Amino acid sequence: MEPVMEQKMEQFSVYRFSMEYPPVCRFEFNPKTRREKGDIVLHFPDKEKIFISWGQLPVVLKKYETAEAFAKHSIKSMTKSRTVNKSEILTQDSFRVNSHDAYYNKAKFLEAGGGGLFGGRRGPPGGRITCSVHLYCPNSSRYFVIYALLTAHAPEDFDDLFLKMVKTFQCH
Repeated sequence: MEPVMEQKMEQFSVYRFSMEYPPVCRFEFNPKTRREKGDIVLHFPDKEKIFISWGQLPVVLKKYETAEAFAKHSIKSMTKSRTVNKSEILTQDSFRVNSHDAYYNKAKFLEAGGGGLFGGRRGPPGGRITCSVHLYCPNSSRYFVIYALLTAHAPEDFDDLFLKMVKTFQCH
């Protein structure tokens, strides 16, 4: 079987947005998903997942004037999680997606071991990697967050595939 990066992509489309994806993926919709707000998970056979979340732009604009501010807040809030004891920004970038400014973050989070009687749950020994892209679409009056929480066994080039998919995103 050819590597996922080299496979011909297919197009997924719902609620007037779309993105190309490798045909090995399966989709899962949050049962509460609606046109105005929702979540979709793309499952890869190797257990990796890419999430697409969206909501009403006026709601998020009350807290974050720009998609960049929203992206920075997301990373900051993950860093403040009680299970994270150290974080490192690996990459930050901005680019255009479907005529909108998009903000990319790749970060590593080292999770603390749990306390308590049985030691709690620990994260992977090398830490957990997350890739995320935030963008605002005034044309559709929605914001979008596309992200991946990578497993310890994720292919080294998974973030390349992630970005390849994100750059095909159409929001209006």
